Amino acid sequence: MLRPAARRLAAVGIGFAGGWAVLYGALMPFGLGLTLGLAEDCFAPCAAGAALGLLLHGLGALSLRSLCQLCALGAAVAARWLLPQKFVPAALAGCGTLTGMALCFALGSSGGADLLLYSAADALLAAGIGFGLRRFAPERPGMGTLLVGAAVAAALGSVRWGWFSPGVLACAAAELALCCRAQKFAALSGSAVLGAALCAADPALAPAAAGLGCATAAAAVLAPGRRVETLAAYAGGCVSGVLCVQPPGNAFGLLFSACGGMAVVCLLPGGWLAPAADTPQSGENAPAPARSAAASTRLEAVAQSLSSLAETVNAVYEGLPRRREGFRWVIDNVHDTLCFNCGRRETCWKQEYTATMAGMEALRPLLEQNGSVETAQLPGELSRCIHPAALCAAAGRSFALYRSRKEARIHSEAMRTALTEQYSAVAEALGVLSEQLGRPGDPEPYKSSRVAEFFTGLGAPPQECAVTLDDLGRTHAAVTLPRTRFTPQELAALAGEVGHICRRTLEVPQVLSCKGMTTLLFSERPALRAVFGAASAAARGEVSGDAVQQFCSPTAAQMILCDGMGTGRPAAVDGNLAAELTARLLKAGFTAELAARLVNVALALKSEDESGATLDLISVDLYTGTARLFKAGAAPGFLVHGGRVRAVGEATLPMGVLGGVNGQSRVVHLTAGDYAVLVSDGLLVDGAGWVAKQVELSAAAGDAPEKLAETLVQTARIRAQKTGRPDDITAAVLRLEKSG
Repeated sequence: MLRPAARRLAAVGIGFAGGWAVLYGALMPFGLGLTLGLAEDCFAPCAAGAALGLLLHGLGALSLRSLCQLCALGAAVAARWLLPQKFVPAALAGCGTLTGMALCFALGSSGGADLLLYSAADALLAAGIGFGLRRFAPERPGMGTLLVGAAVAAALGSVRWGWFSPGVLACAAAELALCCRAQKFAALSGSAVLGAALCAADPALAPAAAGLGCATAAAAVLAPGRRVETLAAYAGGCVSGVLCVQPPGNAFGLLFSACGGMAVVCLLPGGWLAPAADTPQSGENAPAPARSAAASTRLEAVAQSLSSLAETVNAVYEGLPRRREGFRWVIDNVHDTLCFNCGRRETCWKQEYTATMAGMEALRPLLEQNGSVETAQLPGELSRCIHPAALCAAAGRSFALYRSRKEARIHSEAMRTALTEQYSAVAEALGVLSEQLGRPGDPEPYKSSRVAEFFTGLGAPPQECAVTLDDLGRTHAAVTLPRTRFTPQELAALAGEVGHICRRTLEVPQVLSCKGMTTLLFSERPALRAVFGAASAAARGEVSGDAVQQFCSPTAAQMILCDGMGTGRPAAVDGNLAAELTARLLKAGFTAELAARLVNVALALKSEDESGATLDLISVDLYTGTARLFKAGAAPGFLVHGGRVRAVGEATLPMGVLGGVNGQSRVVHLTAGDYAVLVSDGLLVDGAGWVAKQVELSAAAGDAPEKLAETLVQTARIRAQKTGRPDDITAAVLRLEKSG
């Protein structure tokens, strides 16, 4: 109960200050404005305090202005009681009553035009103050706090006892306290608003306002957060500022009041003035940029470790001696396992060594062809052997062991290459993610808090909420919630509401779910949008080895075409695996080159059979129109820019064949109305000339991407039937349009 009572008591005091404050000797907007703007539990005490301030300011004399203000306060309170949480009815009731009564008095004999004009000005200012307090609660630092401070400063500024001005004292104490807490921006903005309020309450305080402004600037810039240095800088700035605009004789009273404010700050406990920036923050309380920087550093360290691991493995492998085993190893193994204990060993392997070696070499083609040797197949040089059957068996066993050892070395080499390639690719990917985390964008705390309040109002308080601006000034928002499912309609509605808060038009958010959390990624609507189309025809049956993926990530349109080697189900497995893995990696933020390296490893290790697939990828930045093409073994693609078509791409090896990826990258610029066409090699069975002509004609006619893809596939199928060389045929088309 203590806190609600304290809030209401504070509301009475603020209302009293608002009722007491008079601007430029005639305007009294704060009492009504505070009543319209404060929270539901505080507006009635505020109105009571404002009424008391109005009565006491006139020393009990009830003027027409005061009577109009009191009636307006009563109407505003009644409207807020009858229609809680509604600002417009309360504003209409209070401001309408104020101007209406002033109009009645002006039309009568007791009022005049001045009363109506001043009351109308009070009504407009009160409505603005109330609206500002509704949008920016005074409990949080910001505009609401500044409005309340302006009311208090204006009330105190109108009171003077000789040389002493309580308004100057209070403003100096507040500004110096903020400087001691290293809240530079709050101190500077407060100095400007409080100084304006002092000047409006009493123009004679303008030199004091200028001096306090200079003092705050000096303390905030030269020594923020250091109590003694801040006090010295503030005092020096105050003296300099006041003396610059006021003669020394008249400046003494203002400096006396400012020194009183500085003395008040000196008497405050040190804990109250501890710099906010020095407060230790860790874990969940750490600011988002600090957490991002820490995560970026750790990711970079992991990336360097993985990269050095791959380099170390390769360096050690290159430094070790090679076991170059050939057919001579088979001969040596036969000698060690059979001939070493034979009685004719001296004769065969020393006296007749040349003939024995020639006979052993003659066994090589027989073993390579059949894997074994029969007794009848022994060459003449070995006819003197007294154990022919044992010799044939030993030769067969030795050759089988030799072949298995050779296959094991090849497999080990492939595994080492795949492992180091994977380490290297993952390390590079982590480095890219580290760089992205290291520059998270310029945060917008106010919009972040507004978005967080919006989701809290929906009953889903976010775990994290961040609204940022990237390097190009585009707005992005990331909201992390407990695991939640959203329908497409709900996502579209959320995009509209969050966009309204951020004053931007946002796209439907991307939804990421992981470990019981759901993250919504909002991004500003780009200037372009992508329209996709695709068509395919299998060479035989219903299974095609070509696979297409078309989707839009938060900032780019992605189109992928993978052609598995061969036709039928094995090719379909390779093509779909490559396309699906590439799409997942691109959605996770990997570049095309990194995705290709990881998919290459996956295809190489998929099975014992040889696997391979081409990769044809185009990624278009929908904000700038920059298109990045990547091809690994893919057929030439076609771009239509400015109504003219051109082929792009050269012959390279597909993925899964070599340890690395031999791909090509190219960057082009596209605009609204341009086309990008990716095709499989089956569509070019009759050459690329007719494809380029058809693409250019369809683009000139403005055909939809789906129609263009169908036309290309059907025409290519007819041409393939004439040539008698069936193959899987696929076309994927992307057209850029202006975002509506």
